[in-house]
Amino acid sequence: MNAAVRALALVKNSNQMRIIAAETTNEAVAGSGACDSAAAKEIFENYGSSPRKYRNGLGLAVPAADQIKSLRRSVRYILAIEHVRDKARQLNLADEQKAQLREREHTESAAAESALLKLYAEVWLPKVTTDGIVIDVAAAGGRPLSVTLDEKKHARIHDRVMELLVDVQRRVFSTTTPNKIVELFTLGEGSPPALGIKTADVVDGFYSFLGFPRLIGSVVLKAAIAKGIHDKFFGYYSGSTPTLGDDGKYQVPVARVRFDTTVAEDEIDLESGFLMMPQAIPVAAPPPEVTQPPETPKKPEETKRDEPPPPVNPQTVDLSFSADRNQLFSAWNAIANLADLAGKVNVTVHAESAEGFDKGKLQNGVLEPLRESDLIE
Repeated sequence: MNAAVRALALVKNSNQMRIIAAETTNEAVAGSGACDSAAAKEIFENYGSSPRKYRNGLGLAVPAADQIKSLRRSVRYILAIEHVRDKARQLNLADEQKAQLREREHTESAAAESALLKLYAEVWLPKVTTDGIVIDVAAAGGRPLSVTLDEKKHARIHDRVMELLVDVQRRVFSTTTPNKIVELFTLGEGSPPALGIKTADVVDGFYSFLGFPRLIGSVVLKAAIAKGIHDKFFGYYSGSTPTLGDDGKYQVPVARVRFDTTVAEDEIDLESGFLMMPQAIPVAAPPPEVTQPPETPKKPEETKRDEPPPPVNPQTVDLSFSADRNQLFSAWNAIANLADLAGKVNVTVHAESAEGFDKGKLQNGVLEPLRESDLIE
């Protein structure tokens, strides 16, 4: 490759926007030629000897040629100072000379960090056209980036590059919408229509297909899916991939499908989750009708003789019911009112799960809060 390009991964998670710094060799460089376009396209298209899969989550931070010379000079001075300091006893350096070395090291370190701040002001992104993959250039231009140094006085290179892509040039996005997921993956369309998709395929699609919105991280998809569940764009199910029945409904327990409800983002599993269109969500069977035998009317005198009238103020109240999460919130206020009337109520909870309860979630989300409230031992 011309001006040999070496890939330095600053973010390794494939579910995040991955920025790669393009580093030149000692060859003379000028302008954007510091990173050869042919070498950049090679990185965009291939991962070693195999085609690259996650091309839509990749960018090349290209070094500015005018900063390389000053950066290289400062780094060489720093290395030379460290070499001399390591041999201070052999060279019989005086305290004044050691102080001069420390002062020069601080000066060159500041110069190096300053050069690093200005080094990457341009990012190359892959873009697909009729001619194949081309380079889409995002440059800061005359607008200065606000991100500078961290608390240790080190240049925040990756943060500056992401500021360029997210805030200045808007090539990478921190949000997306549920209807965008439905549109991009043509859910509900086709013959037969696509009525569902695995969340893992949604992640792969956003990070693989050039032309899809580039996302800053997988947390963006979790937020979009949670909003889509609440706004009834699709239902969500976590588990093995469900089968579509002859009635056009997915064969899963109705109670395990989240739809038209609030779901926390950390409850969305991007590996085992499944999205299904509203028309494919299974419907709960109506409860069987119970036929009551006709009652034999009683004479007024028999009622007075055989059945004493109920007390005006009962002394005990016994209730039993089954409830889901939302119904439980509604019932809890009624139970609280009963506790106000009685002073204290006894609560017995029974829950069953055909697949068993997750021990971690049961411990952290149920048992520990009850122990902290001194309700159980």
